[in-house]
Order: sequence, then structure tokens, then C-alpha cells
Amino acid sequence: MKWIQLLIPCLLMSTNACGSHSLKFLSTGRVQPGDQPLVEQLTVFDGVPISYCDTLTKREQLKPTLESQKFPENCHEASLNIILSLYGIPRLMNSTVYVVQRRRGCILSANGMVFAFEAWAVDGMDFISFDPESQRWTSQSPSARPVEQLWNKNTLMNHAYRHFIRVECPQMIQEIQLRPIQQKTELRVFAKPIVDTDQALLRCHVTSTDKSVSSVHLIGNGASRASWIRVTGPMPAEDGSVILRLTAEISKSRNTVTYGCTVQTGSHNTTVFWDGNTVDGRNLLDNSRVFWKILQVILGVVCAGFTIASIYRAIRYLVKCVKKKPSPPSRVDPQLVEQFTRMMESVASPDLQSVIFSVTQGREGNRKSHEQWEMVVMLRDQSHYDPEYFADKIEGPQR
Repeated sequence: MKWIQLLIPCLLMSTNACGSHSLKFLSTGRVQPGDQPLVEQLTVFDGVPISYCDTLTKREQLKPTLESQKFPENCHEASLNIILSLYGIPRLMNSTVYVVQRRRGCILSANGMVFAFEAWAVDGMDFISFDPESQRWTSQSPSARPVEQLWNKNTLMNHAYRHFIRVECPQMIQEIQLRPIQQKTELRVFAKPIVDTDQALLRCHVTSTDKSVSSVHLIGNGASRASWIRVTGPMPAEDGSVILRLTAEISKSRNTVTYGCTVQTGSHNTTVFWDGNTVDGRNLLDNSRVFWKILQVILGVVCAGFTIASIYRAIRYLVKCVKKKPSPPSRVDPQLVEQFTRMMESVASPDLQSVIFSVTQGREGNRKSHEQWEMVVMLRDQSHYDPEYFADKIEGPQR
């Protein structure tokens, strides 16, 4: 409806920015067969609920946000109008009606101009609207035409309705004062599992008293993987704050993916990342999968290290086995050795003695034994042929 389109932008802005004030009376009547009708009315000033009234007390229950006390004490007239409609409209429509809703009020601009409105809905559908200037009703549904014809004939009722929204409502606006509201923004991020799937609905719920809040955004490295993203709001709450909600479908099996939401206000940004929990604190992430993945990585590292160590030890063993060991010296018959030894002693030629020694000790010979043998031969030769050797043996005057 046109008046709703004009009203919403103003309600979502601060009164200073808009330069005007609004006052709405939202009435709802419900009835079930065999039960007494129930009527509730909520009064909203500049988007902030300031009073509540119902059929149980029929007294206005003022909200803490209201500073001034100049306000009607009861809602008798509004309650009576709704009850009469709950019984009168079904007879004119020749149909059953369970819910009747009424919206009426006014907007007072900074220059003193007044925009008044009144509209009714039946069972959640637009039904009929009232023009206070012409005091005429206009049906918004074919089923409302009998009601339109009847109410247009009720001039006394129409005059009273016009007087309330054109005169009394602007006067109330001038007398209403609200308590100052501290600017505060709260952002909660949680998820709800989708039954029989590995998907979940991620929800970012924003509650703020800062009327400049207008949007919330999905962030994190998983934002681009979300199946779909939907944002609702801003919507006014009963305590005067505004509510925004972001919903996105995500996968709860990707433990390395992060999701979060950020909301921008006039003074700062608020950012919160999802911790994997539902609204009641249950964790949706499959921690067992994380444990097994970590365990697999650890086992893989251990197995790789063990394999490398085993290969290294096997190579070292093979290298040792492949190395050529020096062949042990050939062993000669002891009797033959004795005979060759005698031959060496009887032979004066050193070369011939060396040949005989090689035969007895092996073809290549033992180096150490060969050196020892050479030393023995040298000493022996000196004892036989060296004159100085014999000179050393001469004592005293014999020299």
C-alpha cells in the first residue's frame, strides 16, 4: 500500500535525519469458533514501541523507552472497533474470518504538515483503506466491496476516524518524548543443520539501536562457496532497535573453510566469525574427521621416516657386503717351510733368498713379515761381513 511505502523509509531513519515524526497504532483481533475474541494493540513512535494494550487489562502498558507520561490510559475504543469488525465483516463477506488487523496513525513533518492513514487487513491480506480527506473507504479486495458500501454510509464513524488520525494523533506526537538510546550493535553467527544432508543454514543475526545500520555481508574464504545468500531487514523491534538477518546455505563438512559476517554502522564495523556451533551451543563440525585427518598425517610422516631409515640401513649393509675383502695369505706346508728356510740360510744371494721367502709366505707375501725377515737378514749379513761389527766386539787393548 502507498502509505506503507511512504512510512517505512522514515521509520528506518533517525528523527533528526528525517525531520519528521510518526505515530502508529497497530491493532490485531483473533477469534476461534467457540472462543472469546482476543485483541492486542501496539503503539509505535518513530519505529520505537512505546505502549502495549490487550483485552485482558484494556490498559496501556507504557514501555521504558517512553520518557513522557502524557498518553491515553486505555484502549477501550480501539478494542471495541476490532471486536465489532471480527463479527461484522464475516457476515458481509459470507465467509469465516479468523484475524483482523488495523493500521492507523499519522506522520508530522518538520513544516507542520500531517499525513494520516488507516488501513485494514483480513486473514493477512489487504482488505480496505480509508482516505481521511474525503472520508471514503476503498476496497483492496473484491470480497471487501460489501464492507466498503456499508462503511461509506456510516458518516459518524468516518468523522471520528478522521478526527483521530488528523487531529489527536499529531497532538500526541508533540507531547511524546523518548529516552535517549545508547548506540549498540550486536552480531550473532550460528548455524542450523539441514536434516539428512551435510549442509547447514548459516545465520547472521544483527540487533542494533543504530538506525544507520542497513546491510550485513557474508565474509570468509567460504563466502564464495555458499549455495545462496539472502538478507532480510532492517526490521523494527519492540525495544526500538532494528533487526537484520543474513541466511546462507553452507557445507558443514569443510573444516578448513571459514565463514563470518560483518555489519557496518555509522561509527565502526562489527565482524564475527562462525565457531561451528548452533544457536544452543551444539557443534556442527565433524571433529572425528579432523582427528582422523591429523592422525593420517602423523602416521604418514612416521611411515615415511621408517621407510627411509630402512632403505638407508639396507644400502649400508649391501655396501659392506660388496666391498672386496683381502684374501688371506696362502698357507704352506710346515715341512716345506722348514726345508726352504734351510735353503735360505745356505744361499748367499739376497735376491734368491727373497724368492724363497715369497714362496713360503705367499706370492704377494706378508709385508710385515717380509720387513722383519729383511731386518734379520741384514743383521745376519752384518755379523758375517761388516768389519765395524767385529770391531765393536773387540774389547780394550785388542782394538
